[in-house]
Amino acid sequence: MDEKDISVGVTAFIDILGFGNKVLAAKSIDDIKEIHKDVKLIQDAFDFETDDDLTREVQEIHRTTVLAFSDCVVVNIPLESDATKYEGTFDPIMSEITSFAYGQGICCLNSLFIRGGLDLGWWYQKDATLISQSMVNAYKSEGAVSVPVIALTDRVYDYFSKHSHREYYSDDFDPIPRVFRTLEINGKKHLYIDYVTICLEAVGWQRSKEQLDEYRLSSPEDKDKIMNKGYRQNIDEWLKTHSENIKRAHADTNEDSVKEKYEWLANYHNEIANNFTRNQDCLCNI
Repeated sequence: MDEKDISVGVTAFIDILGFGNKVLAAKSIDDIKEIHKDVKLIQDAFDFETDDDLTREVQEIHRTTVLAFSDCVVVNIPLESDATKYEGTFDPIMSEITSFAYGQGICCLNSLFIRGGLDLGWWYQKDATLISQSMVNAYKSEGAVSVPVIALTDRVYDYFSKHSHREYYSDDFDPIPRVFRTLEINGKKHLYIDYVTICLEAVGWQRSKEQLDEYRLSSPEDKDKIMNKGYRQNIDEWLKTHSENIKRAHADTNEDSVKEKYEWLANYHNEIANNFTRNQDCLCNI
């Protein structure tokens, strides 16, 4: 074993909910093709073997490793990379963690619900051999929560919440409360990535070429109206799609324990939705 192949960093273990049952139930080529399409979408959402030159360049700068298996994705981001050499470890890795939220959002909008775990620890990979403390703990963290979120260990939270570079942010822009939330299961609190808020905060105002053409020809006052209207429409559209997919997943299962997962997700959806819109059609009522 060469010590240079051992690194310390953040590892995410992302599990596809209900995927094992879907594989076992496959009876035709069309079923297998549908499964493959879902796997490919999730792999793309978490940048596995990306064809995008910019994404690949970012992965190289961060030394990010993305591994895809039949029903899960594993992502490792070392603390030492070209990105952290100049910027420190807080902003670059928090940015990568935020990207997990975008990946989860993409999956959910395509009716693919995931659950995951996040840990900070050592990682050894050489050829076909992978041994990782952080991956094992991320897997355990994923198993400790019963709802569709990406949970994180206290070790990850402590590292970033106590990071000296966090002091560069004012209270209004502190990324820690904007990225992480807390849930309680059987009396125990768990931290998780607040993917709904993160995705909604990233929503833009642009909707169509016609809208952009109208914007270019409008007065400054009308430009603001077009932007605000487009933003509200995109927010509502995201929430409605997310809500409908949760309701559909809830209706498609007969298992009470699985229904409870989607009921929790509906409550989480509604709590965040109320911060972004007054449109009651965006709420998820099941």
